[in-house]
Amino acid sequence: MKEIQSLKRRQLLETGKELFLKHGIKRISVEDICQTANVSKVTFYKYFKNKKELLMTIRDDLMEIGFAKFDEINKLDLKFAQKIKLMSKWRIEFLNSIHGEFLDQVIEMNEFKKEFMARYIQNIKTAQKNGEIRKEISPELIALVTEKLREITTNENWKEIYDSYATYQDEMRTLLFFGMLTDENRHEGDMK
Repeated sequence: MKEIQSLKRRQLLETGKELFLKHGIKRISVEDICQTANVSKVTFYKYFKNKKELLMTIRDDLMEIGFAKFDEINKLDLKFAQKIKLMSKWRIEFLNSIHGEFLDQVIEMNEFKKEFMARYIQNIKTAQKNGEIRKEISPELIALVTEKLREITTNENWKEIYDSYATYQDEMRTLLFFGMLTDENRHEGDMK
């Protein structure tokens, strides 16, 4: 019986995730999720109080996926610049698979930002310890500058200059990280 319950819950999570990522949050109702998942509303409410609880569960799952990938890349035996390139590439692919409304309403929540920044600062400190990033630049300042640069992405001003989000991200990454790298790690080839 528990397996069937787990299967139904997982089915609701996967269907909700698929619909939210494709169409956004506002356009999808509990009825849409139940119909697509082929379960009753009674079953839905057995596992989730409401659409928001389902949404928060999906958000938490996506955060775990994102942080796991972030940690996986960070553990690779690569120079910091190469890790940043891989993280940026994965981020672009991930964000391209998600409807903008979903990002605006869920991914940008404060707890995600705090967790991401804490991990980001720790990675900068590790890169400083390894001699890949200048030690005289505060990791917290780097994080602050990164956050401010992210605002350009949020308000989409970059679209006035670039046709492609990938090109924009490549140049943004180069702008930010080229100036932080130590002389022996400044090879432009590592960044592109």
